[in-house]
Amino acid sequence: MLGKLMKYEFMATGRIFLPLFAALLIISAVNRLFQNLNLKTPAVLGIILSVALIVGILVLTLIITLQRFRNNLLSSEGYLMMTLPVSTDSLILSKLFVAAIWGVVSFAVVVISIMIMAMTGIDFREAALTIRVFFREILIDTSLRNVHLVIFSIEAVIIVILSVFSGILLLYACMSLSMLVNKRRGLFTFGAYIAISTALQILFSILVAIGAAVGISDLFDFSGWNVFGASQAVIAILLVIEAAIGVAYYYITRYMLKRRLNI
Repeated sequence: MLGKLMKYEFMATGRIFLPLFAALLIISAVNRLFQNLNLKTPAVLGIILSVALIVGILVLTLIITLQRFRNNLLSSEGYLMMTLPVSTDSLILSKLFVAAIWGVVSFAVVVISIMIMAMTGIDFREAALTIRVFFREILIDTSLRNVHLVIFSIEAVIIVILSVFSGILLLYACMSLSMLVNKRRGLFTFGAYIAISTALQILFSILVAIGAAVGISDLFDFSGWNVFGASQAVIAILLVIEAAIGVAYYYITRYMLKRRLNI
């Protein structure tokens, strides 16, 4: 059922995102052509339009993430959604996964469009050969340097994915908490977001201060570790904290939808 929910969510949001992505990439390519032909006025107009589309896509991604969750689950449509033979977890996860995927795709399309407008005299055959040699060296050369590079790359991807999920779940949790009030829910959601974000920053600062006061570095004794081992310990702690925060946001959202639904 989760797959079906995600399918319908993609269909509902794809009709908005896909034309925008296509428009941005086409305008970026045309703008690159104008620059190659040294047509200054059309090129400037193309850059302005491309920047406007980039900002619009990034803002729209956030708006749709908020709107789809609020309209489908927290407004009058929520009565219908809650009567479907699906679990609350499936409803939340379908929104979460689709929003995260569109967020990543939006960022990728923006990066590609910028690269198209910025590229000058690139030899694609040479670039492809360089990439192939790079990955071949990593796969064949099993030296610690390359192994560490692969590990760091995987960890960076995991951290980004966790951060995306955690950020979206924070928005969901704040919107769900707005069901505690009957009026000015948008203002309450904004206030909850500021309050939770500030509280986490203060808590993190307090923990860092306590750790420095009690000598947390001596407890772990990083001095006896190599740089890679110490960095892995720090990354592991960050991953656990980020995952724990995301899980907390998720269960706040789940509890509010299951126990305190107030549409």
